[in-house]
Amino acid sequence: MLISIQQPEFMPWMGYFDKVVNVEKVVFLDNVQFKKRYFENRNKIRSKDGWIWLTTPVITKGRFNQDINEVLIDNEKNWQDKIAKTLIINYQRSPYWNEVGLDFIDLIKSKWNKLIDLNISIIQFFLNLFEINRPWVLASDLKTKNSGSDLILEICQKTNASHYLSGAFGKKYLDEEKFFDNNVSLNYQNYKHPRYSQIHDGFIPSMSILDLYLNHGIESKNILIRKNEICKTR
Repeated sequence: MLISIQQPEFMPWMGYFDKVVNVEKVVFLDNVQFKKRYFENRNKIRSKDGWIWLTTPVITKGRFNQDINEVLIDNEKNWQDKIAKTLIINYQRSPYWNEVGLDFIDLIKSKWNKLIDLNISIIQFFLNLFEINRPWVLASDLKTKNSGSDLILEICQKTNASHYLSGAFGKKYLDEEKFFDNNVSLNYQNYKHPRYSQIHDGFIPSMSILDLYLNHGIESKNILIRKNEICKTR
């Protein structure tokens, strides 16, 4: 079985979903430290002037070493209305706004306390749109004990994975020999971002996958699953 191990990001980009569609199971890496100013609680969308961040505010005061699955949303801030307004301003004239835009806003405006619940629901929202069914499990439910490369190998072993699809960055820290010795084949994502038409002038890559769907609807699935090379170690 081929798995990916991915932190549950907020409104992920296309490369994130490229890994999902190329594996048989996804492990959400929720038991590692939350990183501020990263992609767990923010991501990029297009605007007429280029791109902007959409951010879900989280509580960090007194919680500096919290894991991703412990992060609470700061509901004292009016973040849901702010995100909704920003999406309307920048996308209400996109070709598929009426098909999915308001449904996505309804999802955002639901009651959320934990960031991980919001993020996984958003990821599942898009997988449903693309009619992609992938079983998933939380790393925290696997009761792991290790860190770094050993954590990844331990997750592979606990899920009975024979193959692991890593991001390209994995080459810098994964102990390839140890994976080989434990009969787990390493595969590296070699993602090439496709160009597609966007509602605003020009093309800017690495936007949230919402940008793709609002511009191309169900055709987004064909754009998403265009074959990218997967590099294998052995």
